[in-house]
Amino acid sequence: MTTVVLLAAGRSRRFGPDCKLQAPYRGKPLVRHAAEAILGTGLPAVAVIADPAVAGLLPEFRLVHGRGVQSDSVRLGLRHVADEAALIVLADMPHVTADLLQRIATSRAPAAATDGHRICPPALLPRSLFPQVQALTGDQGAGALLRSLPGLHRIHVKPEFLRDVDVPDDLLSSQDRLAPPRI
Repeated sequence: MTTVVLLAAGRSRRFGPDCKLQAPYRGKPLVRHAAEAILGTGLPAVAVIADPAVAGLLPEFRLVHGRGVQSDSVRLGLRHVADEAALIVLADMPHVTADLLQRIATSRAPAAATDGHRICPPALLPRSLFPQVQALTGDQGAGALLRSLPGLHRIHVKPEFLRDVDVPDDLLSSQDRLAPPRI
């Protein structure tokens, strides 16, 4: 079984003073897009949050309070996974779908989404990788680790599925202007 870890504790410095995850996007708060995709998988889920206001937007999730540094959030989320794998999802990726998450979650090997040019979240981390992920520091995720794995299962998707929101203009722009996420 796999537990989904929604990373929703970032500082969002580039977004400005407002909470990015509460910002409206296509009729609902930004964080609800990824949350609803996760809920559509039927998998158990935990959300790592920093802003207490985000807690009210994720009533279906087991909540863990983080500090805003990506490696801290990933490590903290993994500590709350009892299953054999964790599916890491970023809360500012409004175009992920339940189908994409299921495709990644059912991999028998470490897996991540790719648009053919880069490796991006969502990403599946088997328990065997948890110790290496626990060693991460700073504002980085497991991307470098995943890219170094020769057996990484790459799930090919259209680039628009892997776009995230970094600045307020991303909420108003066409999907083509959204920047790909870091992992």
